[in-house]
Amino acid sequence: MAEGGPVAHGGGDDSLEETPRKKKKFKRDQNPEDGECKKLQNELKAALEASSRKLLQFLPEHRLPETRNGIQYLKNRLMGLKPDILVDPIHIGLFGSTGAGKSTLLNAIIDKKFFLPVSGSEACTSCVVQINTSRGKQHEAKIHLLTDEEWKEELKGLVELMDPDEDSEDDHERIEAASKISAIYGEEAETKSYEELCGMKPAVSIPPSRCILLKETTANDLSDKMGPYIRSQSSPKTSKSKEEDIKRLWPLIKNVEVTVPDSQMIPEGVIFVDIPGTGDFNAKRDEMWKENINKCSIIWVVNSFERILGGKTHEMLLKEGMKAFQSGMCRDISLVVTKSDELDPEEYKKETNRDHINKHDAILERNETVKQEKSQMMKKTLMKKLPSDSEVVCKPDLVYTVSAREYWQGNTLSKEETEVPKLREHIRRFYTEQKRNKLLNYTTEAMVIFSLIWTLPSNNHAQSQLAKKNYLKDFIMQKIADLENDIQKCFAPIEQPLREGVDEAKKSYNKTISSLLKVGVKRCFCNPRTNWFGKKPQRSACA
Repeated sequence: MAEGGPVAHGGGDDSLEETPRKKKKFKRDQNPEDGECKKLQNELKAALEASSRKLLQFLPEHRLPETRNGIQYLKNRLMGLKPDILVDPIHIGLFGSTGAGKSTLLNAIIDKKFFLPVSGSEACTSCVVQINTSRGKQHEAKIHLLTDEEWKEELKGLVELMDPDEDSEDDHERIEAASKISAIYGEEAETKSYEELCGMKPAVSIPPSRCILLKETTANDLSDKMGPYIRSQSSPKTSKSKEEDIKRLWPLIKNVEVTVPDSQMIPEGVIFVDIPGTGDFNAKRDEMWKENINKCSIIWVVNSFERILGGKTHEMLLKEGMKAFQSGMCRDISLVVTKSDELDPEEYKKETNRDHINKHDAILERNETVKQEKSQMMKKTLMKKLPSDSEVVCKPDLVYTVSAREYWQGNTLSKEETEVPKLREHIRRFYTEQKRNKLLNYTTEAMVIFSLIWTLPSNNHAQSQLAKKNYLKDFIMQKIADLENDIQKCFAPIEQPLREGVDEAKKSYNKTISSLLKVGVKRCFCNPRTNWFGKKPQRSACA
């Protein structure tokens, strides 16, 4: 089936209106692995319920309180397992420079062309936007505003940027600070002090709940309504119109949560996090991605072909993303190179000395070359941070070359060659793998409980208990020894540099101390009114 939606059968639109039963069956056919997980989940749930009933039946037969308490504990553990809750939400964070095409990429992934506002090379997204799916039929957006305390804290920093004596790395920061202040408090408010601004009444209407809820039946209608809240604004004109009033709220917008109906494109439970552009001039945007990067299960470092060939921003973001692995939340990272269709065939022919290659083949060849180069760079860096057998190090695709424009237009590349479907498939595989791991954990815990139930009759013998105690003690001591070995392996690479540093300090400290003492002694000899500590002697009261 082609990407982009179900294919209509017949001549009318009525064929698209399927019954709920047919729709569910259709989705299962699209995800056979998901259906297999669901089957195993139901089997495990049935086994747990049957085991709990049997334990409840045998409970009255045992008179010893210890045995009864043990059976009751195991029954409660079995009942506490909930295999129907298979996977936690998977956050996919899109990080990249301003104008890298993150919003355009996300629109293609969810198959909604202009759902999020897009722009050429300028910053278009002004706040963090989260997109997830639900079983409802409506499209919703929750716009969360900064609290009064949060805004005052940010306002303090904005006023400091407006200080003429304050050194700013870039005039863009001062211009944006002025735009934010004037948007909330009116024209020429940027010239006022922090105390004066705190005493002023905002020129824009702020809802008391600090949350704006939008609901629409279609994606286009919701996109039109939420666009002014998400899109980066220049200084809006002073106007009493509702649209201009909305535009003036942009400095207060903290984040936007968007919910769309279930789609075949992305599994339920996947949350995309679109972060405003980073690495350019806006320090506040840099703080945004640093705060959000540790919340993501999957990290996509997004950059365009034009910038990735000469810039270093993506390498910095990749290093920050790799640090997130150490916190335990992030489990997958990829480099997504956008605008892969942008290529001048004549320039490519001249560079490669190939006169007969067409644009289509040149794009695919250039994309493959960049993939290999950047994959080697990523793998080399990952292996410094992670074990060589880590899943992310061994995965086949670390780099994706994507063209959202060709996904919609198809002038040169097919949809498969744009690699948008490939990214979707990667999400599905990751989602299914998480479900399998979760199900495996439940099954393992259930097997442990069943093993304990099986050994309950033999636990009454003191000799058997002593043997198991000794076995458990030996097992734990062995694991502790293994852990010590692993810790030694972790510290081994830094021990040699530390020793070298200590040796260097021992060699140089005499010279450093001597130079300091010479300066102090010389100063004392030159000034007879000072003592050996360089201080003037105190006069007595009778002097």
